Amino acid sequence: MTAPQTPETVLHRLDLKIARRLEGLLQGDHRTAFRGQGLDFADLREYQYHDDVRHMDWNVTARLQIPYVREFLEDREVTAWFLLDMSPSIDFQSVSVSKRAVLTEFTTLMCRFLSSKGNRAGALLFSGGVEHMVPARGGRRQLLMLLDALNRYRNPKGAKGTDLKRVLGDAARMIRRRSLIFIVSDFISAPGWEKPLAQLANRHDVIAVRLTDPLEMRLPDLGLLTFQDAEGGEQLFVDTHDKGFRARFAAAAEARQEELLGAFQSAGVDALELSTEDDVADAVLRFADMRKLRFAKNSP
Repeated sequence: MTAPQTPETVLHRLDLKIARRLEGLLQGDHRTAFRGQGLDFADLREYQYHDDVRHMDWNVTARLQIPYVREFLEDREVTAWFLLDMSPSIDFQSVSVSKRAVLTEFTTLMCRFLSSKGNRAGALLFSGGVEHMVPARGGRRQLLMLLDALNRYRNPKGAKGTDLKRVLGDAARMIRRRSLIFIVSDFISAPGWEKPLAQLANRHDVIAVRLTDPLEMRLPDLGLLTFQDAEGGEQLFVDTHDKGFRARFAAAAEARQEELLGAFQSAGVDALELSTEDDVADAVLRFADMRKLRFAKNSP
């Protein structure tokens, strides 16, 4: 088995060319022309009903004998949260790396990019529910803290299967400020998470990063095998030499794929699929280009 790349190797891959293209993944990590509640002074205007009196410019008001308020440029700093699936199914692998290794590389790449642009990143690690929180901060040290949390994480004893409904509800309560949220998971979960996902996306910019393995999509002819549910522990003895079984397996996998894509689309969530066969950086770049193009088409 090929060992997953070290964090330093992943960071080295994030060169200037990648960083420029990844900027399309964010809706803006710089100042906007729109007026808001930021810190940079933009202009003065006459006071209007419902204006915040804390923004009054008393010197100008006294000089002109007309109430004036200050306007500021909106601060577009991005706060990103990574909801990271650490359940046993993430350890599954049929090729050189596991889904957990892909999760780690993706999180490292994106966190490094965000921190290099002066943004903040935090993480919620979950299995059955949210078990660990890394508060949102900026800087290289934050990335190292997040990677350390990933390396140290151990599933709680007696933990049941993943409950994304509970996880998304916890995230909605814990993340109060509007943020960019990456849900990095294989989405193998108890049902009922679609509505909480839509509710989360109604307040935040949510991106579903689905982790997959080729063996989960199509079964090769490997003869008699024993399958075990990584989260529930149930075992099933199957004959993969049976063409009919392999066809039914592929059809079920395709149906699940369509069901997930439909749920993401219905919730208004962009989806990025990362296979253990993919080059993570290339896959993220393709997704960033697609998102940037969509933003350009939708802009007035």
